[in-house]
Amino acid sequence: MFQVSTPQSSEDWQAYYQLRWEILRAPWGEPRGSEQDDLEQDAEHRFIKNKAGKVLGVARLHFNNQQQAQVRYMAVAEESRNQHIGSRLLHDLEKIAWSQDAAELVLFARERALEFYKRHGYETQEKAHLAYGDVQHYKMVKQKPSEPGWFRHPNWTQVLQNTWRESIPISDAMGIKVESYTDWQFTTSADLDANLNLHNTMFAGSIYSLATLTGWGATYLALKEAGLEGNIVLADANIKYLKPLSSDPRGCVDIQNCKGKLSELETEGKASYLVPVIIYDGDKVVAEFEGQFVVKK
Repeated sequence: MFQVSTPQSSEDWQAYYQLRWEILRAPWGEPRGSEQDDLEQDAEHRFIKNKAGKVLGVARLHFNNQQQAQVRYMAVAEESRNQHIGSRLLHDLEKIAWSQDAAELVLFARERALEFYKRHGYETQEKAHLAYGDVQHYKMVKQKPSEPGWFRHPNWTQVLQNTWRESIPISDAMGIKVESYTDWQFTTSADLDANLNLHNTMFAGSIYSLATLTGWGATYLALKEAGLEGNIVLADANIKYLKPLSSDPRGCVDIQNCKGKLSELETEGKASYLVPVIIYDGDKVVAEFEGQFVVKK
């Protein structure tokens, strides 16, 4: 698991700026030092290292004013791409911005990065500056979503949340909400007080319902990603209750662990999607669920 953190030691900072320079400045013959500006001391810096201590990705956040924050210097090592490094860094910076009451995020994306930012809710506003004579940049903006964790396609998660509330009344009674949606994970939460049994722990049935809706939501979002629509039903499920849940109910789906060919919805009229869901009490695993969902046109 990749961990987003802040550079601490002098070695950390040296490696952090080295990667920033190597990716964003060196290919155009810019000198070392050109990867920094006057806002370094007032900005939030994040990076990801592997177990060997090598820096894989870097990014920075600063505030332009009280309402607007800006992402800059996002860079991922060439050999570490397509592993959600950039997404994890961007997600962390967004949470900082939203928690400090920013109303919007702005960035200036290189042309090759436009699709990456669009997937995460950024909209292109205008063509901006041309760097080094051949690197076109575009101004992109993202408005604060309803929830800080609604990172990838926040409009989809809003529709999903509304669908639960309006069509599945038990979800509202249980206080089940979409907590986050990223490239690698989908998570939910529930209101413990609305689901307590006489032992002051969460009802087993409530845990099952939380797991089912979490799996259903992951299937819904997978369909959206594939550009498909269909009716989702739970065909089969297994659950293991490992420990009592007494404080912080959360459901989690690691997207890479889901299995199924949703494209069969187009060719066969239905498709099957297997979704493993882990139920946590804070950071502690308390239940394991596996749901077989069927999607029909």
